[in-house]
Amino acid sequence: MEVAVARVGMPRKWVFVCINERPPEHPRPSCIRNGSAGLFEAIREETGRLGLVDIKVVASGCLEPCMVGPAIYVAPDDVWYGGVTVDDVPAICQQHLADDEPVEFLRIGRPEFELSPLAGRSDLPPGMIPPA
Repeated sequence: MEVAVARVGMPRKWVFVCINERPPEHPRPSCIRNGSAGLFEAIREETGRLGLVDIKVVASGCLEPCMVGPAIYVAPDDVWYGGVTVDDVPAICQQHLADDEPVEFLRIGRPEFELSPLAGRSDLPPGMIPPA
């Protein structure tokens, strides 16, 4: 019996799912603590179910819009999503990944990247976190 092997070239889209984890005392939230591990698995399952073999789902470190996580970035579309839940996965996979129409109510932009619980953050040396 011959086994068919799917051959996949370069992905058409990449879906980066933040699974970053910070200590509970850190002033910025962690996407993993907001359910991104389950979200990552759900997207992988749904893209498989839909036969989207040209979509690569990637577990990522911090993508930066922590205050509205879990965060997802879809390339090369340059689409950012925030506050995504497992319930949003079918819409993202069908509407955006399959049909090329971003899910507008989940999109985030520059204002969400600028949210921060860290007062005076711009005055600190790179990498320094002020006390909570």
